[in-house]
Amino acid sequence: MKLTTLLVCDAGLDKRQTIEDLIHSQPSLALVSTVSGSMAREQIGSLHPKLVWIELSPAPVRGLSLLAELRETFPQLYFFVSYEVPDPELIRTAYRLGASDFLDAERWRTDLPAAVQSIQLKHQSESVSTAAGKVVAIFSPTGGIGATTICTNLAGYLGKYGESCIVDLDLQFGMISHYLNLEPSFSLSTIDFSHTNFDATYLRNLMTRYDDKLSILAAPPELEDIGDIYAAQVQEILYTAKQEFRFTVVDLPKNLLDERAIATLDLADHVLVITEYNWAAILNARKCLDTFKAHYNQEKLLLVINRSEWLPQDVLSECRANLNYPVFHEIPNDTKTAKWVNNQGQIAPGHTALGKALDSLARRVAGGEQLLLTTKDGEKGSGFKLPAIFGKKR
Repeated sequence: MKLTTLLVCDAGLDKRQTIEDLIHSQPSLALVSTVSGSMAREQIGSLHPKLVWIELSPAPVRGLSLLAELRETFPQLYFFVSYEVPDPELIRTAYRLGASDFLDAERWRTDLPAAVQSIQLKHQSESVSTAAGKVVAIFSPTGGIGATTICTNLAGYLGKYGESCIVDLDLQFGMISHYLNLEPSFSLSTIDFSHTNFDATYLRNLMTRYDDKLSILAAPPELEDIGDIYAAQVQEILYTAKQEFRFTVVDLPKNLLDERAIATLDLADHVLVITEYNWAAILNARKCLDTFKAHYNQEKLLLVINRSEWLPQDVLSECRANLNYPVFHEIPNDTKTAKWVNNQGQIAPGHTALGKALDSLARRVAGGEQLLLTTKDGEKGSGFKLPAIFGKKR
């Protein structure tokens, strides 16, 4: 299916022709018209494009103001923004205002196909039946917050509501397999998209099972193995997992400029931003949330406070005011349990403070108590395993 595209361009005829030729070069795009900025709102209303391409020349500030106005008026549309050079401030502002991608004249011929594919997969994902699974992205803008611990344990508790998997997209320093005491035979770097018919069977064969309700797709074991993993491939993995598993939990790297992370954030049904009540973490979380709010609604973007402790009411109020975003869930500071589960490769037991909080978080993410799977008569529910020190799982 082609994406009908409206080009908004106040630059000269040469620039206009160049961008039109770029659009025509993409089989997945169909140019419906090229208009000036002053006519953009009216033409969107009459032509109903799915993608609007805004060229910022000759007045970048005016172009960004137009982006903000159109994004607010037509939140269902996708927006590309282009400019002659990759100006960092323009890029940051464009993404903050809701642009799906920023294309500069130096690289747009090479970057455009991936940008288009990203939108297609996102559009395809949004059109999937509600019977399909959920993708839950775990992101922390500050290191050492406990995001990976939340990722493994949340996925474990989501298994009560249906089969789950974890995709470890922290490609450089992923720790999911270590936190669950697994020794994977395969990882993300094993996939060869150029020679493989990628489907659910192949995806499952690459995964390592933790138990009958949880599997993982591990990060590459070596740093040199991450170079050939691209955003479009990550999207294909997640789209396939969404059809196969009730829940796919993704542990993301800290780098917001990583195209694979951006692709995951776009496809995710929920983005859990993890932070804690300390000043540095709050500042980073606020910066992150301010950027995300331009792209994702409050049902998708969920703020989770980890290691929550008792604080005086005035301090707590100040923390929440500085975050400037509603808190979805709080997880208590149960350091003893967190250290034990990570060292032993276990899911936090349900009687602990950490286990209770993550069980509650899983229930809220899953959509409520009514989805809880029941065991058959005569069967016992699966309990927690013996400490993994008694043997590695393969």
